[in-house]
Amino acid sequence: MSGKTGRPRDTSLDAAIAAATESVLLAEGYAAVSIDRVAKIAGTTRAAVYRRVKSRAELVVGLLIHRFGTSPAPDTGDLRQDIEHVQAVQRIFFADAIVRAGLAGLLSDTYADPTLGAALYDRFLAPRRHSVAAMLARAADRGQITPVDDPARISDILTGPLLYRTLVPAIGQIDDALVEATVNAALSAVSS
Repeated sequence: MSGKTGRPRDTSLDAAIAAATESVLLAEGYAAVSIDRVAKIAGTTRAAVYRRVKSRAELVVGLLIHRFGTSPAPDTGDLRQDIEHVQAVQRIFFADAIVRAGLAGLLSDTYADPTLGAALYDRFLAPRRHSVAAMLARAADRGQITPVDDPARISDILTGPLLYRTLVPAIGQIDDALVEATVNAALSAVSS
């Protein structure tokens, strides 16, 4: 039997790297985040950070995962309550100082380098979209809705308006009315 054995990943170092990334991001903005600065603040080496990530964007993606996880959809037994919970979590996410400080720069970097866009999608967005798809599948299993052919569309209905207001704050805040409209739009989409 041959298998790779080695040292287990040091989760305390992962937490230190996330904390250092957060510190730089909040104090000086996205452009100031770098492997060197994060390694120094985390009390580790550049090599240790590079074993985990290859860029500023990946540091911020790692911070988002560390802080917000990748599975926002609960199982309350009722689809409306599940969707309301997802939107409450997303409202907190989009109002968070880390997201506000890093989102525009992160998205800019992903446009400039498609591999970063793939990393953001694969590591953070896709698991969250799968969480919503699983939520919808559970509702279908309970008989609340028919199976949803395109659960990604429901994720877009839920996230798109909140993302838009976050990126263009001049059009208004994410308020109760917007959140309720997204919940109703998602429920309408799965009911038709």
